[in-house]
Amino acid sequence: MAVLAATVWFIPGWLRTAEPHEGIMECVSNAFPEASVEFKNWDGDNLVWPLSVDSADKESWRFAFEIAMMPPEARTNLTLVGHSLGGRITARVLARLAENGLKVKQAILMGAAIPANDPDLAKMGLATELPVLAVCNPKDHVLRYVYATVGGEGSVAFGANGTPTPCTNVVECVTPTNITREASIDGIWAKSQALKDIANHHEKFYLEYARRILGGEEPSGKVMVPQGFPGVEGHVMDSMVWWDVLDSSGGWKLEKNKVTGHCRIIDPDKLRKAWGRESEMRSAFEKVKQQLK
Repeated sequence: MAVLAATVWFIPGWLRTAEPHEGIMECVSNAFPEASVEFKNWDGDNLVWPLSVDSADKESWRFAFEIAMMPPEARTNLTLVGHSLGGRITARVLARLAENGLKVKQAILMGAAIPANDPDLAKMGLATELPVLAVCNPKDHVLRYVYATVGGEGSVAFGANGTPTPCTNVVECVTPTNITREASIDGIWAKSQALKDIANHHEKFYLEYARRILGGEEPSGKVMVPQGFPGVEGHVMDSMVWWDVLDSSGGWKLEKNKVTGHCRIIDPDKLRKAWGRESEMRSAFEKVKQQLK
């Protein structure tokens, strides 16, 4: 019996859904040199963000049905790759497959624009043979600030935050800080390093890091700290006058303000990495400690 060739579906993000931007499919093929790569278009080119989000959630059912109708041997040779809202679609597709006891080979979510506390994220790893790779960037300006402000979903984005607690068969990979310097993009964003840094949600940056991880490069080792309230990372005064230490590990601290009762997580360099309610910061710190082991 002939062995089916590996197939990769690339599901693009918002305003890039009708046809691939120049060079994108080449980047996907470079990450999967032995596979047949398909661009999966969907109805996400509406300038009104909530309408595109709603469309993404609806399209996930269509993709899940298409996969469910595949012969089992085709499903087990299929890898899903989704960027931004395409990552949201991918997570929901996997959750629907898991609910029906079906599996694909693997999935890669890149800067996924889906709430970090969305229940589908806890299900998605059950629908893949190999671990789901979640390529995240805590400094992704679009996800961390724009999505958190106008996304209207009451949570930070998974693609910039990870999940509050670890998910089964899901590996979060944090992009290295130099990824915008080492990966090339086209158009106006390529004119300066400053513009490249602003455009760090671009799919080519995520694809470049995904290619490296798939090629055997060790993850960056950066600690993913789930966020609470939106905020900017910065140095703090590590004074015990106003703060009680609730927990610590490897130079990291979980502190609680004696007046307001809110909590913060500080790294060994005295940078505030996250702040929020005590319950969510305690969960976030448990995840930090697991990554430090």
